[in-house]
Amino acid sequence: MKTQTSVTLRGGGQKACQTRILGLDIIRSLAILFVIAGHFFVLHTPFRSTNFGGFSLFVQAGVIPLFQTGVPLFIMLTGYLNINKVSSKKYYRGIWKVLIAYIFFSILTIVFRKYYLHEELSLFKLGLKIFDFSAIPYAWYIEMWIGLFLFTPFLNLLYKAIPTQKQKIVWIGILFTMTAIPDLFNRYGFHLVPGFWQICFPLMFFFIGSYIKEYQPKIRLLYGWGIIMICCLINPIFNMLFIHNHSLIQIAGGSSGVFGTIIAVIFFLLVYQRDIHVPLIRKVFTKVSLLSLDIYLCCYIFDAIYYPWFKEHYFINQSQFGIFFFVIVPLVFISSLILAQVKEWLFKIFKVNHLWI
Repeated sequence: MKTQTSVTLRGGGQKACQTRILGLDIIRSLAILFVIAGHFFVLHTPFRSTNFGGFSLFVQAGVIPLFQTGVPLFIMLTGYLNINKVSSKKYYRGIWKVLIAYIFFSILTIVFRKYYLHEELSLFKLGLKIFDFSAIPYAWYIEMWIGLFLFTPFLNLLYKAIPTQKQKIVWIGILFTMTAIPDLFNRYGFHLVPGFWQICFPLMFFFIGSYIKEYQPKIRLLYGWGIIMICCLINPIFNMLFIHNHSLIQIAGGSSGVFGTIIAVIFFLLVYQRDIHVPLIRKVFTKVSLLSLDIYLCCYIFDAIYYPWFKEHYFINQSQFGIFFFVIVPLVFISSLILAQVKEWLFKIFKVNHLWI
């Protein structure tokens, strides 16, 4: 059976004629939604600087760890879907699918920043930001992905050269120790474990995805969601019991830390083999999955439109404003999806996709 290949965040215009694994489309669709949802708390509201307390902030703190799994999920998908990729001209030509989408939305974002946000930079200086991946403020992922894409055939050679399942687990455990453990212990002025390799967390998630693809592990539904819930509640319960008149202390660490990794891996295991037999729902997940790259690249535009307006008209405090999560996040997601679809149509009309074939 043929399965979809992937650049993880999928650009528009890619054919979906293969028999698709719906569970992977669900993961990719939810991952892009999680990324947009996470921006509500991390980037566009003062959650981090608000004194923690009350039911609303407890709930907000409890859902953040799940929403922060967006990027880890994408990277695990990269390892899962590209485990058999080899170094070849055909493989490396695939990079243009992402680069052309990135350049297109960078130019669109530059125009938006110049004429809507009225940034005091010349178009030339804004244009230079394409090359340092700051034209789109969220484009750090593309910078990271380029290296991961180039490394992938050789990472596959490394992984397949490990002879046994036990040794592969040891290898992933070493990566976990070098990247996730420091996030837990090297904070708040402490440096208790080696942390030099912490920035290499994409390699950990990549190889976890490869391992899942090879061995197809499973986890029981209730057991998995129970672990996720416990991990998500560490921060709010700790702060409720021990911290007062202070912003949330992230005792559980970040998305690539110990508990963030546990949440992301378990969520992947819970979803990747799931199937839905309702045709309309399958089509929705497939469409969102195929457009996930474009959604990611253009969601900054709608973040910059919606958040200032809603905060100006409705923001009183973070606790009260939490209810607008259910308004702003769907607006950003749907608007980004529509623009991504328009870009796909334009690329089809002007046959842009044929440029990289």
